Amino acid sequence: MYRKHFLFVVILGAALAVACTMANIGSVRTNPEVTRQFENLEINPNYRYWYLNQENNPFGVIGLDREYGFDGGPLWRALDPDSPAFKKVVGLVESFPVPNSVTTGYNIFDHQARPIGVWYSSLSAGITVDPAAKAVSVATSTWRKP
Repeated sequence: MYRKHFLFVVILGAALAVACTMANIGSVRTNPEVTRQFENLEINPNYRYWYLNQENNPFGVIGLDREYGFDGGPLWRALDPDSPAFKKVVGLVESFPVPNSVTTGYNIFDHQARPIGVWYSSLSAGITVDPAAKAVSVATSTWRKP
């Protein structure tokens, strides 16, 4: 009897842990319209923007709904979409993709598949959304130089 009860508690605990983890997973999906919008420098006034890495060597641009917070750490910089830097950064992301890749636009979705932003890069990204704090974090893939 004790083993069955113990096994039930372990399985229940594992299921709850997976459910809690899955609740914070967002997603990205390619969208040619997002690619076109970045190529034409069309911005969403309801989004705030950041870029990854240095202004002269950016790896990607993210735009998030203003109700979401974003703290990407020291490699991310805020980007004013009305500034000349926006055009420069987007152009560099477009013109210099990582080796063997193509710059692409993506929609970002929260854990309930609601659109909350855009991602423009030649790097793939993993999105984590904390629904309680309305906070987003991004993990990008890495690559090796040939």
